Amino acid sequence: MALPASVEPIRRVAVVDDSEAVRLSLRLLLGRRGFLVDTYASASDLFAGMVDVDYDCFVIDFKLDDLDGFGVLAQIRGSGYESPAILISGWDSGTLDARSLKAGFVAFVRKPMLETSLADVLDRILG
Repeated sequence: MALPASVEPIRRVAVVDDSEAVRLSLRLLLGRRGFLVDTYASASDLFAGMVDVDYDCFVIDFKLDDLDGFGVLAQIRGSGYESPAILISGWDSGTLDARSLKAGFVAFVRKPMLETSLADVLDRILG
């Protein structure tokens, strides 16, 4: 009798970025690595879409049109979600990495080198 193949759990990730190109590429790149990716163009889109969805991780752009990444994380935590969050940004004053960790993000990943570094961080965080 053959043993059933092991099934890896689906790791569901929410990506919040105002750039359509970034959202599309992260959906494709992370999807190829086994992640189920939901993308949102704004913080308000994320909060509307989070109803009855459990995310294993949030990937949040620092600069959004309606709220910065720190504000998004604060609202996520205020809503009772404890899943880890990663801040991404192409803008960095040199202190964004330390500020993001202090604010409760588990990692800061600089754009445009998201493909490998972000996937590696997600693999490390989510196993």
